Order: sequence, then C-alpha cells, then structure tokens
Amino acid sequence: MGEVHLEAGGDGPAVLFLHGSGASGAVWRPVLNELRERRTRCRWLVADLPGHGRSAHRQDYSPGGYAGPVAKALTGLLPDGSPLTVVGHSLGGLVGMTLADGTRGVAVASLAVVAMKVAWTEEELSRRSALAAKPPRIFGDEEQARELFGRVSGVRGPAFTDEDRDSGIIRQNGGHRLSADPAITRAAPATGPELAARMSRVTCPAELACGDQDPGIDPADMAEVLGRPVTVLPGAGHNVHIERPGLVADLVERALGR
Repeated sequence: MGEVHLEAGGDGPAVLFLHGSGASGAVWRPVLNELRERRTRCRWLVADLPGHGRSAHRQDYSPGGYAGPVAKALTGLLPDGSPLTVVGHSLGGLVGMTLADGTRGVAVASLAVVAMKVAWTEEELSRRSALAAKPPRIFGDEEQARELFGRVSGVRGPAFTDEDRDSGIIRQNGGHRLSADPAITRAAPATGPELAARMSRVTCPAELACGDQDPGIDPADMAEVLGRPVTVLPGAGHNVHIERPGLVADLVERALGR
C-alpha cells in the first residue's frame, strides 16, 4: 500500500473526489460514469484517504492528518499552481475543507461538500469508540469480506466492478478482512464549533448539499453550523453519490462553471 492510493483519468479541469469514512475511492464509480456519459470535460482524481482502501494506515487521523498526505499525493499530477475542484462526501468533505484553507500548497478553485454530519448523539459516539477497540474481523470466505465492505461503503450492485469491491479488503492470517484501519474512529469527530471554524477558513466558493432522506443529517443543522446555505437533493439518502449520481454530477458541473 502506498501512503495515498490515487487514480486519475480524463482530460480538462482537475476534480478531486474524496470519499467518506470506511469507504474507498471506488464509491465514486457511478458519478464518474455519469460525467463520462454527459461528456463533461474534466480530469478526475480519486483518492483513497489514509487508513482506507488501498492507502497506508497512519497514527494521525485528524483533518490535517488526512489532508497533508492527500496534498502530497497530488504533487506532480497538476501543472504548477493549477487550481482544482474538490468534491468531498461526509469525512471527505471535512478533508476537502481542510485542503481549501490555502495552507496545504493546493490551489482549490471550488469546493462541494456533500452530507457533512455536524452533530453526534452519545449513542453514535459510543458506537464509534467500540468500533475502534475491536480487532478486525477475519473472514475465511473472501466474498463475506466483500459483502461487509459493501454494507459499510455502499460499493455493491451492478454499478461496481470486482476491482471496486476488492478495494476495501485485504488478505490477513489466511483469510480476508476490511482494509480500513479500525483506529479511524478512535478520535472524536469534529464538533460544531470546530467545523464552523474550519469552514470559515475556506478561501474558495463552496456549495453544501445533503439528501432529503439522509437519516443522520438535517440540512438545516448543516446550514446553521457551517454558516452557508445547503442544497437539498431530492430522493437521496446519505450515499447520494451512489443512489443519485446525476445529482452529484450536477454539483460537479456547477463547481466547474458549466
């Protein structure tokens, strides 16, 4: 595993896609397919965040601990000073906000943050801590590990390839397990004031969006905490990029000024 697994393709203005917690860059397959069908001209860059997918595990899973290695991975992939659009889902949105504060050596021209969770219940926080303390479950059957990754990430169904499904699992002790580092949930998530402060440091135009059927996110709360209006995406739950990829393609095209 490299420090940050990053794939690229297409031609045109650069768009960096950042996934949510427990997933991999494979989740963006439906959106990339949609952009290709529309013939939207862009050079797409898809990262597996540190501790996820095919990227290396780290000690630091703070927003900066994610953003620093991603910024480093972009070195040499863009012409010097060339701006890019960043599209982040959930945790990826937080990492995108961190990249867009002007301190990481990355010129972010526009930012789209999708499904940013801004408040956590005590039960949710307890569940996060419990997950971090559990050793990874080892499956004797590779397909069982793929199925668990699909439930965690949304990477399942005909929209995804075998390579996509394998992006979130590894071999270990004669079996298979999720490749994500259990420690990604050890640190407490960012609080509302921390998120507000981070958004206030974003130096580029930003659009926030949330599905109207997302069970864990209230668009009004998201707007209040982050201090910006939220575009409500109809008929979409938390994994809007998988459930309604056309709506996320619309966000990409708006960010690109299309």
